[in-house]
Amino acid sequence: MRNMMVNSASHPFCNQPAIGGPIYWIRNIAYHAPGGSTRTTNGAAGVLFYNNSILTETAAGSSANSHWRNNLMLGENSAPAIFSVNTNTNYSSSDYNGFRTNPGAAFSFQWNSPPANVPADYSGLLVARPRGAAGANPTLETRRFKTLADYSLATGQDQHSVEVDYDIFMNVKGLDAQDLKKVQTLYKAEDFDFRLKPGSAPIDRGVILPNVTEEFTGKAPDLGALEVGQPLPHYGPRP
Repeated sequence: MRNMMVNSASHPFCNQPAIGGPIYWIRNIAYHAPGGSTRTTNGAAGVLFYNNSILTETAAGSSANSHWRNNLMLGENSAPAIFSVNTNTNYSSSDYNGFRTNPGAAFSFQWNSPPANVPADYSGLLVARPRGAAGANPTLETRRFKTLADYSLATGQDQHSVEVDYDIFMNVKGLDAQDLKKVQTLYKAEDFDFRLKPGSAPIDRGVILPNVTEEFTGKAPDLGALEVGQPLPHYGPRP
């Protein structure tokens, strides 16, 4: 909760190992992680991402029963897709998030899961298959989409999510992980201001999450780690 994670080569949201969960990531900020934000390996299950500001791509490589709510995800051009999920179950979910896609990307969203009529457990095995019966694991259906609207319509995910850009923040610049001259630059957290600008798209666009968003200040919770009008968390050493 409430971590500032800057200059992480890859995967500041690391869930290895995660055996069953639940694992909660709440109100964290990640900036300059050119290898991507999230590690979920071997079907890492029960991971919940609530109200994070993630300023690089998210690729949940192997997950199950994972859920994303009230997050901001803005690309660093480390991969085409801003949000890519491989889930071994059909009850992972994502909604009420803000996305900034990478310009010119061949696809921006990917949601790979078992066919809708296939019940599957965390390892991808057919629950309905009799014990000891032969048969291969169900294959995940690959679904790639260029736009948020297409992805939402086809999968039913992120139906209340919005598109955003770096101008929603008081002072945060976008980075390009493909710029080899700058990708190893180290940044200072105090040089940035991750608060939301008044009137920006993420304000009041979230959903109420018990024990996470009770102190929201507007009509609804804001997206991202910092609620407008609330005191900033203390980052770094304490006296």
